[in-house]
Amino acid sequence: MYIILALLLLDLMVVVHEGGHFLMARLCGIEVVEYAVGMGPLLCQRKTRRNTMISLRLLPVGGYCMFYDEEEGKDPRALNNQPRWKRALTIAAGPVMNFITAFLAIVIFLSVFGLTTPVSMVGSVEANSAAAGLEVGDRISAVNGKEVASPAEISMEISASDGNTVALTIDRDGRKMEISINPFYDTEAERWRVGFSFAQRRQRIPPSESIPFSAHYNAESAMLIIKTLKGLITRGQGAEGVTGPVGTVYAISEMTRTGGIDMVFELLAVISVNLGIMNLLPIPGLDGSRLIFLVVEAVRRKPISPEIEAKIHLAGFVLLIGLMLVLTYKDIIGIATGTIL
Repeated sequence: MYIILALLLLDLMVVVHEGGHFLMARLCGIEVVEYAVGMGPLLCQRKTRRNTMISLRLLPVGGYCMFYDEEEGKDPRALNNQPRWKRALTIAAGPVMNFITAFLAIVIFLSVFGLTTPVSMVGSVEANSAAAGLEVGDRISAVNGKEVASPAEISMEISASDGNTVALTIDRDGRKMEISINPFYDTEAERWRVGFSFAQRRQRIPPSESIPFSAHYNAESAMLIIKTLKGLITRGQGAEGVTGPVGTVYAISEMTRTGGIDMVFELLAVISVNLGIMNLLPIPGLDGSRLIFLVVEAVRRKPISPEIEAKIHLAGFVLLIGLMLVLTYKDIIGIATGTIL
């Protein structure tokens, strides 16, 4: 089930990416031959009123948006015969759509589901606090007679006890009680504790906070990805951790298995930012390379030979497929030997 969810997440991001190209082409008046969801053999197909074939294909791995120039290079409706600004917008729309998706994923998660935060209520008890009479559901209102309003204040007051008996004022079923507990020193946490954990609840974040948070969160993710890529290219740093499609799906499935809905939305944002940045790299066959060709065309004031450009993109595509095959082999060995996750 989690493998299927991982595949759906990756597929969704590619479909969104290609959907960006498709929608911008429509807005710019550029006709699209086919917009496909999935790859491989055709399952079903439907033609729109604007003669675009919407296809569903067998393999749930990505999709594509085919323009007239990919079939009929001399057709007056071909993408290469459109003004440069229209071509640039259409090419850039794919990565931009990924960035928009990442932004919306965090905003929707925070606004609809919210963050899991601790509250001043006992969620679980350990032997030490249970022996003193503390129970799950007790709401703590004071520590040693000092009123506390947050879990952080409760923890701070208990830690400051320095081993002396701690008196907790609690509310239990509408009754106020006081329980005395002898704290113990937790060497791992490096502080005094009495032996309980706080209950958790989800708190929705209003748009006034979730929107700037999402922008900042995704900007930091993008900077981290760029920094990682820079280290990988210039120093080979982190090369051993690079995974291919199989390793990526496996890692996502394991993360969603343990992280729940929180991890699904976080992965949705991270994958979207990754896909957007990777497609903007100046690698033949990717959107970044196509944008560079447009810049060169603008400087030269004449288009580059379609045959030369096609050969360069084909060479880049072949290299990318070769790299994916090598990484896939590495992923399979890594999963078999337990070195991935």
